Amino acid sequence: MKIIREKIDFNLSKKKFEYFLDFISEKEKEKILKYTRYEDSLRSLQGELILKNILSLDKVQLKYNKWGKPELTNDSGIHFNISHSSEWVAVGISSKPIGVDIQKVDKIDLSIAKSCFSKNENEYILSLPSNERKDAFFKLWTLKEAFIKAKGMGLYMPLDSFTIEILNHKPTLHSDKNEKCQLSVERVEKDYFMATCILAE
Repeated sequence: MKIIREKIDFNLSKKKFEYFLDFISEKEKEKILKYTRYEDSLRSLQGELILKNILSLDKVQLKYNKWGKPELTNDSGIHFNISHSSEWVAVGISSKPIGVDIQKVDKIDLSIAKSCFSKNENEYILSLPSNERKDAFFKLWTLKEAFIKAKGMGLYMPLDSFTIEILNHKPTLHSDKNEKCQLSVERVEKDYFMATCILAE
Protein backbone atom coordinates (compact mmCIF):
# COMPACT_ATOMS: atom_id res chain seq x y z
CA MET A 1 0.00 0.00 0.00
CA LYS A 2 1.17 3.53 -0.73
CA ILE A 3 -0.52 6.81 0.15
CA ILE A 4 0.52 10.14 -1.36
CA ARG A 5 -0.91 13.37 0.04
CA GLU A 6 -0.31 16.78 -1.51
CA LYS A 7 -1.62 20.30 -1.18
CA ILE A 8 -3.38 21.73 -4.22
CA ASP A 9 -1.48 24.35 -6.16
CA PHE A 10 -4.29 26.88 -6.56
CA ASN A 11 -1.85 29.31 -8.20
CA LEU A 12 -1.20 26.99 -11.14
CA SER A 13 -1.38 29.05 -14.32
CA LYS A 14 -3.88 28.24 -17.07
CA LYS A 15 -0.93 27.56 -19.38
CA LYS A 16 0.52 24.90 -17.07
CA PHE A 17 -2.98 23.54 -16.42
CA GLU A 18 -3.47 22.98 -20.16
CA TYR A 19 0.00 21.41 -20.44
CA PHE A 20 -0.76 18.89 -17.67
CA LEU A 21 -4.09 18.00 -19.27
CA ASP A 22 -2.12 16.35 -22.09
CA PHE A 23 -1.17 13.58 -19.64
CA ILE A 24 -4.84 12.71 -19.08
CA SER A 25 -7.09 10.68 -21.39
CA GLU A 26 -9.66 12.57 -23.47
CA LYS A 27 -12.52 11.17 -21.37
CA GLU A 28 -10.92 12.30 -18.12
CA LYS A 29 -10.01 15.66 -19.64
CA GLU A 30 -13.67 16.22 -20.53
CA LYS A 31 -14.71 15.44 -16.97
CA ILE A 32 -12.11 17.81 -15.50
CA LEU A 33 -13.12 20.65 -17.83
CA LYS A 34 -16.82 20.27 -16.97
CA TYR A 35 -16.30 21.68 -13.47
CA THR A 36 -17.68 25.19 -13.11
CA ARG A 37 -14.97 26.26 -10.66
CA TYR A 38 -11.30 26.26 -11.67
CA GLU A 39 -10.39 25.08 -8.14
CA ASP A 40 -12.43 21.89 -8.60
CA SER A 41 -10.75 21.21 -11.93
CA LEU A 42 -7.36 21.64 -10.25
CA ARG A 43 -8.26 19.16 -7.48
CA SER A 44 -9.36 16.54 -9.99
CA LEU A 45 -6.35 17.08 -12.26
CA GLN A 46 -3.82 16.92 -9.42
CA GLY A 47 -5.27 13.64 -8.15
CA GLU A 48 -4.86 12.02 -11.56
CA LEU A 49 -1.35 13.43 -12.00
CA ILE A 50 -0.31 11.95 -8.64
CA LEU A 51 -1.71 8.60 -9.79
CA LYS A 52 0.21 8.91 -13.07
CA ASN A 53 3.46 9.62 -11.24
CA ILE A 54 3.07 6.85 -8.64
CA LEU A 55 2.47 4.24 -11.33
CA SER A 56 4.88 5.74 -13.92
CA LEU A 57 2.13 5.88 -16.54
CA ASP A 58 2.52 7.73 -19.84
CA LYS A 59 -1.12 8.75 -19.64
CA VAL A 60 -3.94 8.08 -17.18
CA GLN A 61 -6.51 5.77 -18.82
CA LEU A 62 -9.51 4.86 -16.67
CA LYS A 63 -12.68 2.79 -16.88
CA TYR A 64 -15.61 2.81 -14.44
CA ASN A 65 -17.47 0.02 -12.67
CA LYS A 66 -21.27 -0.13 -12.61
CA TRP A 67 -21.39 2.16 -9.56
CA GLY A 68 -19.06 4.73 -11.11
CA LYS A 69 -15.80 3.88 -9.31
CA PRO A 70 -12.76 4.54 -11.54
CA GLU A 71 -10.37 1.67 -12.28
CA LEU A 72 -7.22 1.34 -14.39
CA THR A 73 -7.84 0.03 -17.90
CA ASN A 74 -4.66 -2.07 -18.07
CA ASP A 75 -5.92 -4.86 -15.74
CA SER A 76 -2.65 -4.67 -13.81
CA GLY A 77 -4.23 -5.85 -10.56
CA ILE A 78 -3.42 -2.48 -8.97
CA HIS A 79 -6.26 -0.80 -7.09
CA PHE A 80 -6.37 2.93 -6.40
CA ASN A 81 -8.55 5.60 -4.89
CA ILE A 82 -8.45 9.41 -4.94
CA SER A 83 -9.95 11.89 -2.49
CA HIS A 84 -9.78 15.65 -2.16
CA SER A 85 -11.10 18.21 0.28
CA SER A 86 -10.43 21.94 0.24
CA GLU A 87 -6.64 22.31 -0.09
CA TRP A 88 -5.62 18.62 0.09
CA VAL A 89 -5.68 15.70 -2.34
CA ALA A 90 -4.83 12.12 -1.33
CA VAL A 91 -4.17 9.10 -3.56
CA GLY A 92 -3.84 5.51 -2.37
CA ILE A 93 -2.70 2.44 -4.31
CA SER A 94 -2.74 -1.19 -3.21
CA SER A 95 -2.77 -4.76 -4.48
CA LYS A 96 -6.15 -5.10 -2.73
CA PRO A 97 -9.29 -2.92 -3.05
CA ILE A 98 -8.58 0.41 -1.32
CA GLY A 99 -10.62 3.40 -0.23
CA VAL A 100 -9.21 6.77 0.85
CA ASP A 101 -11.10 9.74 2.21
CA ILE A 102 -9.85 13.11 3.39
CA GLN A 103 -12.19 15.69 4.90
CA LYS A 104 -11.81 19.15 6.34
CA VAL A 105 -13.17 19.49 9.87
CA ASP A 106 -15.66 22.26 9.34
CA LYS A 107 -18.89 23.58 10.79
CA ILE A 108 -21.43 20.77 10.94
CA ASP A 109 -24.89 20.16 12.35
CA LEU A 110 -24.21 17.00 14.35
CA SER A 111 -27.89 16.05 14.18
CA ILE A 112 -27.29 14.75 10.64
CA ALA A 113 -25.46 11.82 12.22
CA LYS A 114 -28.88 10.48 13.25
CA SER A 115 -29.89 10.03 9.63
CA CYS A 116 -26.64 8.66 8.20
CA PHE A 117 -24.80 6.89 11.03
CA SER A 118 -25.72 3.65 12.79
CA LYS A 119 -27.32 3.61 16.23
CA ASN A 120 -24.06 2.53 17.90
CA GLU A 121 -22.08 5.27 16.16
CA ASN A 122 -24.56 7.91 17.27
CA GLU A 123 -24.39 6.63 20.84
CA TYR A 124 -20.59 6.76 20.69
CA ILE A 125 -20.61 10.42 19.56
CA LEU A 126 -23.13 11.41 22.25
CA SER A 127 -21.10 9.62 24.94
CA LEU A 128 -18.20 12.02 24.39
CA PRO A 129 -17.74 15.48 25.94
CA SER A 130 -19.38 18.10 23.70
CA ASN A 131 -16.03 19.59 22.66
CA GLU A 132 -14.90 16.22 21.24
CA ARG A 133 -18.01 15.36 19.25
CA LYS A 134 -17.21 17.24 16.04
CA ASP A 135 -13.84 15.51 15.70
CA ALA A 136 -15.50 12.14 16.40
CA PHE A 137 -18.10 12.84 13.69
CA PHE A 138 -15.44 13.58 11.05
CA LYS A 139 -13.31 10.62 12.10
CA LEU A 140 -16.27 8.30 11.63
CA TRP A 141 -17.34 10.05 8.42
CA THR A 142 -13.93 9.59 6.78
CA LEU A 143 -13.70 5.97 7.92
CA LYS A 144 -17.16 5.15 6.59
CA GLU A 145 -16.46 6.92 3.29
CA ALA A 146 -13.16 5.05 2.94
CA PHE A 147 -14.96 1.72 3.44
CA ILE A 148 -17.70 2.33 0.87
CA LYS A 149 -15.11 3.66 -1.57
CA ALA A 150 -13.03 0.49 -1.10
CA LYS A 151 -16.20 -1.51 -1.79
CA GLY A 152 -16.58 0.51 -4.99
CA MET A 153 -20.27 1.22 -4.43
CA GLY A 154 -20.25 4.87 -3.43
CA LEU A 155 -23.53 6.12 -2.00
CA TYR A 156 -25.32 3.05 -3.36
CA MET A 157 -24.25 1.56 -0.03
CA PRO A 158 -26.10 3.32 2.84
CA LEU A 159 -23.82 4.77 5.50
CA ASP A 160 -26.00 3.34 8.28
CA SER A 161 -25.81 -0.24 6.91
CA PHE A 162 -22.60 -0.94 8.87
CA THR A 163 -20.90 0.28 12.04
CA ILE A 164 -17.37 1.41 12.74
CA GLU A 165 -16.33 1.16 16.36
CA ILE A 166 -13.41 3.20 17.65
CA LEU A 167 -11.90 1.56 20.72
CA ASN A 168 -8.59 2.78 22.16
CA HIS A 169 -8.20 4.91 19.02
CA LYS A 170 -8.38 1.78 16.81
CA PRO A 171 -11.28 1.59 14.30
CA THR A 172 -12.99 -1.74 13.62
CA LEU A 173 -15.71 -2.60 11.10
CA HIS A 174 -18.92 -4.39 12.13
CA SER A 175 -21.31 -5.51 9.39
CA ASP A 176 -24.03 -8.13 8.92
CA LYS A 177 -21.90 -9.73 6.19
CA ASN A 178 -18.90 -10.21 8.53
CA GLU A 179 -16.68 -8.32 6.09
CA LYS A 180 -13.04 -7.86 7.01
CA CYS A 181 -10.88 -4.85 6.31
CA GLN A 182 -7.95 -2.88 7.65
CA LEU A 183 -8.94 0.63 8.76
CA SER A 184 -6.82 3.56 9.83
CA VAL A 185 -7.45 7.24 10.44
CA GLU A 186 -5.11 10.15 11.12
CA ARG A 187 -5.25 13.87 11.61
CA VAL A 188 -3.71 15.93 8.83
CA GLU A 189 -2.43 19.27 10.05
CA LYS A 190 -5.00 20.80 12.40
CA ASP A 191 -8.22 20.80 10.41
CA TYR A 192 -8.39 17.53 8.44
CA PHE A 193 -8.86 13.81 8.97
CA MET A 194 -7.79 11.19 6.46
CA ALA A 195 -8.95 7.56 6.58
CA THR A 196 -7.81 4.51 4.63
CA CYS A 197 -9.54 1.16 4.16
CA ILE A 198 -8.00 -1.99 2.63
CA LEU A 199 -10.43 -4.84 2.00
CA ALA A 200 -9.41 -8.36 2.99
CA GLU A 201 -9.56 -10.84 0.13
